[in-house]
Amino acid sequence: MTGRSASQPSSCFSLFFLLACAFLPLHTCSKPAPYTLSPHQIQTFKRDGVLVVRGLLADKDLKDAVRAAKRIQLCRTLSQRLLYRIFPSYQSLQFQTWRRHKSLERVAFDSAASTICAQLMGLDGPVNSKNNSDMNSSPRPVRLLKDAVLGYRNGDKGCGWHVDDKIFWPTEDGNVGKSDAGINVWITLSPVSAAEGGGLAVAPGTHKAQFAKNAREAIAAKGPMTTCILESLRPDCHQKMEKLKQVYDLQPGDAIIHDRYVFHRADAFVDPIQRKRANTKHRISLRYVPADATFYKFGDNERAVQEKDMVTGDELSKGGEYYPQVWPDSLPEERGKKVGADKRFMSLTKVLGIMLQSKKE
Repeated sequence: MTGRSASQPSSCFSLFFLLACAFLPLHTCSKPAPYTLSPHQIQTFKRDGVLVVRGLLADKDLKDAVRAAKRIQLCRTLSQRLLYRIFPSYQSLQFQTWRRHKSLERVAFDSAASTICAQLMGLDGPVNSKNNSDMNSSPRPVRLLKDAVLGYRNGDKGCGWHVDDKIFWPTEDGNVGKSDAGINVWITLSPVSAAEGGGLAVAPGTHKAQFAKNAREAIAAKGPMTTCILESLRPDCHQKMEKLKQVYDLQPGDAIIHDRYVFHRADAFVDPIQRKRANTKHRISLRYVPADATFYKFGDNERAVQEKDMVTGDELSKGGEYYPQVWPDSLPEERGKKVGADKRFMSLTKVLGIMLQSKKE
């Protein structure tokens, strides 16, 4: 066989692939945007568990994401509006937004967010096993565990020093302090500054600190309803977090990328006069984990528990489209599949019940 004839199948395949990508839906042939972190950035993240990335979103992607966040705020349900009057934590808080807004799907799947997380978790090397015993040329994939869009404005209480509880991060805690524990990508869609407040405060190094373990245990002992009140549960731990507190001046599209176990909280608005004029500060939260992360079943809120028979101890990849793969590429059979929504934390009936009970008291 001549060299020319041997190359023909490859050329035909390449032509077919290009034509397929041209006519099939965009996400069929999608890979996230490339991004190369410097050794200094990787070392900073290992030490602090926090990294600021400027301009993660820009141009049309940023504008479209801002529009989507504003629509989410305007389209809150009656139960969400009533619950906000009782517990004014965030003016708007919505999960699974990428399934309803194409612009937010592009952020979660096609931006460089997952590429950066793969590097920071050390998943981009030739290892395809949690225990590093099985060497393989394929990297460990990254999956999207949860996404959320939040709106925070003057008067909102936000959430005090915390790490996400099992409702918002349903995986086991066996990898605290390890590089592949999982990463939260917090992207601001509004300008925020330390002088004004309204952004995100982080406590660098708390993903490995011993006192942070005490804080996690104090919160976990009381259940998810106490996730945001560390100041009441362990004032000593709260004070240590405050001493470590870091806030950043950020422009729309900038991101704070932090380890799953780094303590963080909403940063209250500072100036009592200026904060009255402040608009809602919109932000996106994306939670990425290795595909072989260990699932933790907390109640039956997760739709994957019913549809995929997920139980504690399962690899997250068993959940398929409920925790879709995003890196090194997305899978069309997961990304494009319609799935049922997770159960709402508060139905209208429950909210009305709380309101009636509070009036009686």
